[in-house]
Amino acid sequence: METEEARAPWPVPTEWPLYVPVERAAQIAGVSYEYMRAACDRRDGEAIPHIDMGKRKKLVRVSAIPAYMAAAEAR
Repeated sequence: METEEARAPWPVPTEWPLYVPVERAAQIAGVSYEYMRAACDRRDGEAIPHIDMGKRKKLVRVSAIPAYMAAAEAR
């Protein structure tokens, strides 16, 4: 398993916002909208960090995408 020192921080371009809609987060991660939506809706404590905006809209934290995808790959 990687240690914190071995893992370099993911470079987030400064022109990217801190949070993006689920559709844009899916594009950034290279996965389907349905996969990213399911990642937001997980109830087992493993949901990707996001903010609920009303009843249906969710904004995903861009900087959390790489760590979440790496953890999903290890599952």
